[in-house]
Amino acid sequence: MSAPQQQPYQPTGPFSAIPPVAAPRPPSDARLPRLFAAMMGVFAGLLVLLATFLPQSTYEQVSEGKAVSKFAETGWTRTFDIEPSTEEKEFYDKTHVARYGIPLSAAALTLFAGAAVGFAAYRRNPASIAATTSRTLLVAGGSGTAIGVWMLGMDISASLSFGQDTGRFVSRYGTGSGFWILLAGGLVALLTIGLAVMANRREPAPPRQTPYPAAYAPYAPGVPQQHYPPQQQPQPYEPPSPPTPPSGSALQQQDILRPSPDNPPRPDNM
Repeated sequence: MSAPQQQPYQPTGPFSAIPPVAAPRPPSDARLPRLFAAMMGVFAGLLVLLATFLPQSTYEQVSEGKAVSKFAETGWTRTFDIEPSTEEKEFYDKTHVARYGIPLSAAALTLFAGAAVGFAAYRRNPASIAATTSRTLLVAGGSGTAIGVWMLGMDISASLSFGQDTGRFVSRYGTGSGFWILLAGGLVALLTIGLAVMANRREPAPPRQTPYPAAYAPYAPGVPQQHYPPQQQPQPYEPPSPPTPPSGSALQQQDILRPSPDNPPRPDNM
C-alpha cells in the first residue's frame, strides 16, 4: 500500500486571493555592453589601421600575353610590381593616389580614444561624464569608419568597371587584401556603434512593494468583517504571601517567643 502523497498547502479564506509574490529578477549588468563596445572599438581600429597599409586595389596591363604594367594602391601610396618606363614614371610622380589612410586613421584613433575612456569608466554610472565621452567617441569613430569604408568601396567598384580587352591590350582591375580587411573593420565598427548605444540603457526602477495590490480588498464584498475584542494587558506577577498559622498553635507561640529583629534581647535577660 503506497503512502498518500502530501499536497502543497493552499491558503483559504480572504487571504487566498493574494497573488503569489514573484521572485525578484536578478539585476542585469549594464556595464557589459560598455566593456564589449570598448573591446570591439579596439579591434575595429586595429583592422582599419592594418588595412590602410595593405593593397586595396590592383591594376595589371597585359600585351600579347605579357604583363607590361602592374601596380597596387594602398591608402597612402602606390607600389609597382613591374618597374614603369621613364615616361610612365614621370606621370606617376606628378600624381598621387586617393589617400584614404588619412580619414581612416583618424577614425581608428577616435575608436582607440573611446575604448580607452570606456575601460577607465567601466565601473561608473552610464550617465557619468566619462561614460558619455566614451560612448560619443565610439559612435563617432565607428560612424567615420563605416563612411570611409563605404566611400572606398564605391571608388573601387567604379575602377573595376574600367577593365577592357581590345585583343592587343588587356587591362585588369581588382581588389587587394587590404580592401577585405577594411571591410571587416567596417562591420566591426558598426557592431561597436550598436554596443555603445546599448550601454546607454539604464536599469528600470524596481516596483514599489505594497502590502496588498491596489485593487485588492482583504474581505470579499458582502462578507461582514470580523471584529475581535481588544486584548487585556497582562498584570505583573506578584508572589503569594505565606499562610498565617492558626492562633494558639505551636508555630504562633514560637513566633511570639522568638525575639524580633527590631527589639533584640538585652544581655541581663539572658
